[in-house]
Amino acid sequence: MGGWGDTWNPGSSNGNAYGYSETPVGAAKSSIATEGQTETKEQDEEDPEDNIPLAHSLSKPPQSVQMYTITVGDPQKVGDPISAHIIYTVQTTTTNPTYKKQMFSVLRRYSDFVWLYDALCANNPGVIVPPIPEKNSLGRFQDAFVEARRLALNKCIQKMANHPGLCNDKDLQLFLESDNFALDIKHRKAEENTGLLSILSTSIASSKFYETDDWFDTKKAYLDSLEGQLKGLVRSMEAVAKQRAEQSQALSELADALEILSGADISKQLSNTFSQLAIVQKRARKLQDEQAQQDVVTFAGTVEEYGRMINSVRVAFASRIKCFGQWQNTENEFRRVKANHEKARKASKNPERLHYHIQEVADAERKAMHSKSEFERVTKLVKIEWQRFDMERVEDFKRSLEAFLEGMIGRQKELIGAWEEYQSLLLQRSGTNVSSNTATGDVDTSTISSAA
Repeated sequence: MGGWGDTWNPGSSNGNAYGYSETPVGAAKSSIATEGQTETKEQDEEDPEDNIPLAHSLSKPPQSVQMYTITVGDPQKVGDPISAHIIYTVQTTTTNPTYKKQMFSVLRRYSDFVWLYDALCANNPGVIVPPIPEKNSLGRFQDAFVEARRLALNKCIQKMANHPGLCNDKDLQLFLESDNFALDIKHRKAEENTGLLSILSTSIASSKFYETDDWFDTKKAYLDSLEGQLKGLVRSMEAVAKQRAEQSQALSELADALEILSGADISKQLSNTFSQLAIVQKRARKLQDEQAQQDVVTFAGTVEEYGRMINSVRVAFASRIKCFGQWQNTENEFRRVKANHEKARKASKNPERLHYHIQEVADAERKAMHSKSEFERVTKLVKIEWQRFDMERVEDFKRSLEAFLEGMIGRQKELIGAWEEYQSLLLQRSGTNVSSNTATGDVDTSTISSAA
């Protein structure tokens, strides 16, 4: 982990499109006094990766990379009744040169998406990782739930893959490309347990964190307010969905009643009138059901997604606090090692022993400086990611609202057309009755009214 690069390199080997390195940022310098003589050690020598800028001057996040087209589809229920689950076909088309092929597909289950989300959060502190839909044990095999989850997973993986900070992540590539996924993630976990990632994930902050940046306090309060508003919006949409279901049921009952009336022992003309009206009501019910489904696909889906996204933002904020804890741990270790060195310097005259302690102090200081730089990098990265979150939120809600309104207006126009056809039929029959009565010399307004 290190600083942002000024430009994005899609072929970079560090697995991150932001262009930061796993090498410590900056050369740590240590000045250690030994019996009247000062030794200055430069710990990193002209390492080009150490000179990667932190890109603190960036004022807005980079654009999405658009290297991937991914679809999550064909949900299938597999397994016995006890271990049954849904698998999805994840099809990928990519221009990323690090992949073996440009087009490929794999089978994945919901728990695999959970693993990917956790891995991306752990690999990329400070990045707001697009969230996956929440787990739900009740009704998870119902068609409506499976389709809603598929749509949410499809949108989520597309955002993950085209995020400039995640598009080259090795775990993302493993998820999209591996044909032996279960075995590969076991190997990956074994590697992590022996690496720096495991050390960072198990580190405990040495002191309580007190926020000193007002920006974070302001955004946390904003998140709390936004979460409350989204929950209220979800409740309102649930009420609308309930009303739509009740209206759909009422239209169905009305259509059935009209069909029964059309088969009663009445005049042929009145029977046809009831039959045509039943057709209109069935059409109205069909449009109502389509609108209810469209509500889930468009606006309601976006509202629920950003309810989950708030948690992802909080995870990014928490990763900064975790980096602070790591920094404090390394600072405490540096002070401990330095104190031990001072004791050894006063007690020992052995130059080799003193040189060992000097090196140990220099290493501890370098680690402390790197941890501090990492904390500063993550702090600035979170702020840039917030800008991305804010811009994408506005655009996503705008697109969803437009699709929601366009769909509703289109269905209302279709329903109006059905009623206009029915009205034309009534007027045509009324005209026929008038002409017939005129020919027999028996015309009155009550006849026209009864025909209508």
